[in-house]
Amino acid sequence: MQSNDFQEEQSSNFDFKEIFFKYLSYFHWLVLGAIIGLTISFFYLRYATEYYQSSSVIKVLDNNNAGFKLPSDGFSFFAKSRINLENEIEVLKSSLLVGTVVDELDLQNTYYVSGMFKETDIGATAPFYIKWLGDASVTDELITTIKIHLKGNHFTINSLDDKFSFNKIYSYNGNSFSLHLKNNRQIRKDSDYIIKKSKKINVINTIRAQLSVTTVGEQSELLKIIVSSTNPQKSRDIANKLAEVFNNDGINDRRMVYTKTIDFVNERFAFLFKELDSIETNKANYKKVQNLSDFTFDSQSLLMSKSGTKEELNQAKTQALLSEILIETLSKTGLNDLLPVNIGLQQVDVNALTSQYNQIVLQLQKISQTLGDNDPLIVQLKNSQKDLKASLKSSLSTYRKMMQTRINEIEKISQNQTQQYAALPFQEKAIRSIDRQQEIKETLYIILLQKREEAAVNLAIINPSIKIIEYALAELIPISPKGNLIYLAGLVIGLTIPFLIIYIYLLLDTKIHTKSDIEKVIKNIPVIAEIPHITDVVKMVKYLDRSVLSESFRMLRTNLGFLVKENDNGLVLFSTSTIKGEGKTFVSMNLAITLSTLGKKVILVGGDLRNPQLHKMLNIVRHKKGVTNFLHDTAASYKDMIENGSQYDLKFDIIFSGTIPPNPAELLSNGRFEMLLNELKSQYDYVIVDTAPTLLVTDTTLIANLADLVVYVVRANYTDKNLLNFINDLKKFNKVTNLGIVLNNVGEQKGYGYKYGYKYGYKYGYKYGYNYGYGYGYKADVVKTKRKKSILSKLKYWLKTFKK
Repeated sequence: MQSNDFQEEQSSNFDFKEIFFKYLSYFHWLVLGAIIGLTISFFYLRYATEYYQSSSVIKVLDNNNAGFKLPSDGFSFFAKSRINLENEIEVLKSSLLVGTVVDELDLQNTYYVSGMFKETDIGATAPFYIKWLGDASVTDELITTIKIHLKGNHFTINSLDDKFSFNKIYSYNGNSFSLHLKNNRQIRKDSDYIIKKSKKINVINTIRAQLSVTTVGEQSELLKIIVSSTNPQKSRDIANKLAEVFNNDGINDRRMVYTKTIDFVNERFAFLFKELDSIETNKANYKKVQNLSDFTFDSQSLLMSKSGTKEELNQAKTQALLSEILIETLSKTGLNDLLPVNIGLQQVDVNALTSQYNQIVLQLQKISQTLGDNDPLIVQLKNSQKDLKASLKSSLSTYRKMMQTRINEIEKISQNQTQQYAALPFQEKAIRSIDRQQEIKETLYIILLQKREEAAVNLAIINPSIKIIEYALAELIPISPKGNLIYLAGLVIGLTIPFLIIYIYLLLDTKIHTKSDIEKVIKNIPVIAEIPHITDVVKMVKYLDRSVLSESFRMLRTNLGFLVKENDNGLVLFSTSTIKGEGKTFVSMNLAITLSTLGKKVILVGGDLRNPQLHKMLNIVRHKKGVTNFLHDTAASYKDMIENGSQYDLKFDIIFSGTIPPNPAELLSNGRFEMLLNELKSQYDYVIVDTAPTLLVTDTTLIANLADLVVYVVRANYTDKNLLNFINDLKKFNKVTNLGIVLNNVGEQKGYGYKYGYKYGYKYGYKYGYNYGYGYGYKADVVKTKRKKSILSKLKYWLKTFKK
């Protein structure tokens, strides 16, 4: 496609110098944009809110193994522990700590000094401070703004006439407050201040957004606290106060731990006292119930008592047995038999009776040999023997019963001692269990006493949580906005915006501007003249004029001599264009004027039968007779159509187009137009015909073979570059043979401004579509009197307006 070839040719013929000078013509807009950008940057920096940054560096101390330790703890204080810095960073940025900072620095109240254009945050340098009275839950949610005007030792609120004193309570919008001077400072100069009260949660969120906590390095254990604020002192105070609050928070946590430890130990002491007392009471009650005083001594005593009881039982049984033997012996013993004595009986009476009895028996044995049985002495002795024997039996019987009773009693005692002896292991177990509990409680008591002493000592010598490596200082140079960057951005934006507008304008601008634009597309057709842009209302060349416009048409006149040679017959010059509005009538009129100054006979013919414009150039009413009448009326004479130019202060004749016909193409093809030209050539040196545009209608191409030279007018800043291909096609298909291009309106770079008021009003009731089949897609709507503006044309129109 030719359009594609045109684009490829344009891209291949890229000329940096041409592009540079094209943009250079808009240099004043770039300078203006830069000045505007720098001016906006200046005012932005002048009135924008400035942000300052302060930073402090801290080291979080490891207090897990710190503090006082008793020797019993061994060497645990040498154990290593690593701080989790990520956790510490989150603690530093927590709402709890930031809220404490807000409370201690009174950051809910922001103090501003009023300026002409902006309010400046003065932070802690304000000469006064405000106290809101009432419930904290209500004042924390309060949002209000108070304008204070200080005058002497009084102030007014929100421009009211009432004067208020310091250190007194006032009510504003239902909220009570009092205003206090700092350090009894005296206000000498009248000043306007603004106090803005914000919600506590909003202030906390704002500070957290402006707070950054990072490690100094990847392997570092140091933390850097960075705070941004609209006041340098405020950012410094927040950074230092946050470190202080973080330190106190850790100290308070450990203090709470030690205090809780002491309280817990004291509570356990009371409990242990009760438990020890209960254990000792249970031990005493158990000993009382078990009849124990000392288990070891009591067990030894019981063992000895048990041995004595057994021996006593054996002895009692022996005495009983001896008693039975004596009784049995006494029963078997005759009167002359002796009884055994000292056989082990412990009964003294029995032993005495037995001795007496044996003495009587021995006495009877002695005297019975000398005395008879009836001797009174023997009788008396025998009676005494009988009585002693009876007494002896009675004594032995009584002694035996007594021993049996004794045996029974001892056996009971022995049985009881046996049971007590069998209970000794269980008693020992119970006593040991009680002693074990008592020992455990006593050990626990000692440990708790030790821990309480440790906690008390640590509470007294508690270590800090952090070490301040570097305190925050008030940086007086704002971090935002940065002046250099703002000025640079303003300059760049100031240059970029007009550059983009110019770039878009040039990108969307497909119009012809210079001779080179034509020569890039049209190779074999010369550009014979460049007509400059003029702003005069009257766009006609004057005789003997030395203006640029006159010189350009003289140059056109000269160049025509190189394309056509004068002969005996006159030369026919057609003036045409691709579309309406390119200035073909303007060129026809001024060319005729220029040729006539040489003394040549010139006639200007209105060949545009559809939209005649010659009368508008002369500011006259359109004639009813002219070319149309001659073509239509075979009886008409061309001489009747000729107007003498002297009546218009012209040195050439004119034939106007006449009445607009319904069939201009047919009229031009009936042969009378050629007849007209032949007649005129015989009378004039130059016959200049102002014809119709070639793209819109076929009128000109029908009669183009009658011209010696076609002056093809192209208008700079108006004609689209794609339309140049149409001129190539006219040459290629020999529709127009001898062509010379005139570039009109050269030098108009700041708007179109070239307004002839062309308004074709062809009303043929159809749309003429020109398409050679080569992909040009040229279309012209000749039905409507005003061409519809597309979105692209509207954008171009806006760009042109902006340029103006």
